[in-house]
Amino acid sequence: MKTSMTLRVTTGLLATCAGLVCGPTRAQAQVAIQKVQIAEGVYQFISAPDGYVPTTTNSVVIVNEDDVLVFDDFARPSTARTELAEIRKITDKPVRYVVNSHHHPDHWSGNEVYAEAFPNLEIIATEESRQYMLSLAKSWPPVWASQLGKSQSAFDKEISTGKQSDGTALTPEQRTEDEAYVRLKGEFVAEGMKVKRTYPTLTYDDHLTLRHGGREFRFMSLVGDASSTTVLYLPKEKILITGDLIVYPLPYAVRKLNQIAKELRMLAQFDADVIIPGHGPAWHDKGFLNLEADLAESIVNQVNEAVENGLVTIEEIQKAVNVEPLRLKFTHDDKELNAEFSSVVSEMVQNAAREARDGREWKR
Repeated sequence: MKTSMTLRVTTGLLATCAGLVCGPTRAQAQVAIQKVQIAEGVYQFISAPDGYVPTTTNSVVIVNEDDVLVFDDFARPSTARTELAEIRKITDKPVRYVVNSHHHPDHWSGNEVYAEAFPNLEIIATEESRQYMLSLAKSWPPVWASQLGKSQSAFDKEISTGKQSDGTALTPEQRTEDEAYVRLKGEFVAEGMKVKRTYPTLTYDDHLTLRHGGREFRFMSLVGDASSTTVLYLPKEKILITGDLIVYPLPYAVRKLNQIAKELRMLAQFDADVIIPGHGPAWHDKGFLNLEADLAESIVNQVNEAVENGLVTIEEIQKAVNVEPLRLKFTHDDKELNAEFSSVVSEMVQNAAREARDGREWKR
């Protein structure tokens, strides 16, 4: 097995507790989080990789006149508890709202923590996200257990053979990384099995405007790596919080790529000084947003051209698509990120080809 380069990079960003907010002991399997003040009363909390995703994960805390709103609350309840402890250092105001950007568990597994602490809590999401939560939540634990078993078996094979999955020698450094990866995944699965799923109480379909606590919150339902993803815009503060419509360092290999490209271009028109993605650092310009839009548009346009020119199979279409001019802008020529970029693009092309043919995949 090989640990993801994104895991290695982001673990390096949040590897120690120096200057960070950390749980009390390593034995309690706490994930380190970092607090960054974005604006007056607005804080980005960034968790280290937690065993669910190989990147950092964001939660945004907004302190209002009388209460607090939290946008997304991590994959582990323990991380949400660490965040809540930090909120209480910032303010004694209660958390009134939690927003779940979408149904993937790294964005709402902390709901139980806030619901237990604040009986009057409202949890906001799109209605479709809530339905996906209800439908899928019980399926995740067995899937996670299976994934953990496969990771452990792959690591055991590495140890017994002294080789990685690609046949290269297992170095001491790679062994340490892979061992840490399996341990982290095991800690996540153990905690994930015990999550008390707590569902949204206030849902909407397309748009919701909340004027509350001296702020205006504009919620909109867009397509990210999940349907009906909530994006939040604060017009007075000029802050855009995107959920997983934008992720760093590489975009997800999403479906509905044509729609996503249009939505990214639409968001680029917002008067926003700060953009906070679902994963990755806050951006103080629109460069990365536009870069993801460039990639999505380029793939969609090239796929459509390939289909119109009579290419049939996914493999033929993948060979015809060339986004090499954009690769360095994402990977900065890092070897492992280059490999991940190629994999992501390959899946994006496959999804776009199916979309171009109304969901069908043709073979010769």
